[in-house]
Amino acid sequence: MSNRRVKHNENNLQVENNRQLSRKRSLSIHKSQRVDKKYSGPTGKRYKALLTCVVCNGDAHGYNFDAISCESCKAFFRRNALRSLDKLKCRGTGCCNITFNIRKRCKRCRLEKCLASGMRKEWILSDKEKAEKRAKIEENRRLKQINDNDQESHQFEKRESKTDDDLSLDISPLLNQSILNDFDWFSIKFIQDCFTEAVRLNQIAGISFYPSTQPIESTIELFRVPLYISSMRLITYIKQVNEFQQLDKEEQVYLVKLNLLTICFLHSIFIYDPRTDCYHEQDTIDPLFSGKDWIKTLNKKFHIEMRQMRNDLIDIFQADDIIIKLFYLILLFSNQMSSNQSTQCLLTPNVDKLSILKAQNVFVDLVYRYCLHRYGSHQAPILFSQYVNKLMKIVQLVEEVKCTINNYIDIRELSPLMQSLI
Repeated sequence: MSNRRVKHNENNLQVENNRQLSRKRSLSIHKSQRVDKKYSGPTGKRYKALLTCVVCNGDAHGYNFDAISCESCKAFFRRNALRSLDKLKCRGTGCCNITFNIRKRCKRCRLEKCLASGMRKEWILSDKEKAEKRAKIEENRRLKQINDNDQESHQFEKRESKTDDDLSLDISPLLNQSILNDFDWFSIKFIQDCFTEAVRLNQIAGISFYPSTQPIESTIELFRVPLYISSMRLITYIKQVNEFQQLDKEEQVYLVKLNLLTICFLHSIFIYDPRTDCYHEQDTIDPLFSGKDWIKTLNKKFHIEMRQMRNDLIDIFQADDIIIKLFYLILLFSNQMSSNQSTQCLLTPNVDKLSILKAQNVFVDLVYRYCLHRYGSHQAPILFSQYVNKLMKIVQLVEEVKCTINNYIDIRELSPLMQSLI
């Protein structure tokens, strides 16, 4: 009985430590905002958003292995996470203080803190998985280069053959059934594979398995369980995309904070089954999440409107998986300023908007040409515009939720990731 009580006290202590880390991070972000405002301006230098490593409290630049961490702790975790803790000896009392200036003194306590802070060793790729990932990326780049060269050659030939008095509009490409080339189909397949891989790398733990139903008793549980699972998968998904990798770390974090929650809610409406009134990620061991439980969270009007949006979107493209996955990326690279302009987003006002727009245009162009290929030159523009209109309404709904979320929950009770999205 005493052992159980000790274990319970240890768990409570760990939870409290995590909450303190979250509060420290919030304070550091707020403080950096005040400092940056003082030194920024029309002629000010570009500054970086200040993130705090959840392990050593040093400066961090993004998410690594499911937690905000510095490069040092990221590298340390990759090297040591798969080792047994029993093989590491503590150099102190068994509970060493881990800070950025003394983080190298005790490997065991540092690794324990990495794990307790949410870093996940199952995200470390094996040598085979690394080789497969590199091969996919290289093949993607090779095909993209071939495609770019073909387009340049085609444009050159078109300019050479066009006369000054030829003012007719050439619509033959729109009528051609081969609108998508080999590189386009490879890109589509790669994007679908990225999402499948993201789901595989983010299996659930600590809750019931399919076909059990996992209850959601409150709004805080909605963000802690189903939305958290989706956010982890979506982050893993977008981190594999070449256009996202080419952005600076600042811009990556900025876009994730600005748009990921909207994509999470969008994803939720596509995994909802009205026949069973349940949310469930296909081909996973995730439990079922009851639609009735979702309605109890946030407000009923929000969920009713989201369900209506789901019906409208499915009516347009019949839940076409390719269009869904591509629009996740289009929304990700959206740089529309949020009506809930959070302090964390304001920390990076000098992002390269042109680079973000170019990345978004890659997927806008691809999904539009896919629509032309699938639905024809007459229907595609109409359906595409209808789809975009519905998505903008979803963006608006989620932004309204962000503005009022403090009325429902204390965000300090959420993980650092979910806090940053709100």
